[in-house]
Amino acid sequence: MSQKSKQFHLNAFLMGVGHHEAAWRHPRTEAHRVLDVTHFQELAQIAERGKLDSVFFADGLAVGPRVEHNTQAIFEPITLLSAMSVVTDHVGLIATASTGYNEPFNLARKFASLDHISGGRAGWNIVTSGG
Repeated sequence: MSQKSKQFHLNAFLMGVGHHEAAWRHPRTEAHRVLDVTHFQELAQIAERGKLDSVFFADGLAVGPRVEHNTQAIFEPITLLSAMSVVTDHVGLIATASTGYNEPFNLARKFASLDHISGGRAGWNIVTSGG
């Protein structure tokens, strides 16, 4: 009987300038770079140098009530991951996309585009977004 290979997969769950609502206030946070694509490209390169398996972006259907400090869902994830793919070679690129608010053809086209642009590194976090 063959032994199973034991693997542990590591993923970076990236959100704007941090996961905590007040992360933008930390003195070492570069909150001004939340709209700078190169900021996210650098994060992807750091993840790749660290040998992480993938980077992941969640998505939302709306912006919360405190929009002035909500930097978590500014970019559309598939577009952002496409930009990150051109500066990396190995790290996987995973995005959330809702099956309830997107047509199947459009989702297939977006993820196929990311997959081709990235050389086969696209991943999909499938959600139904029940309302």
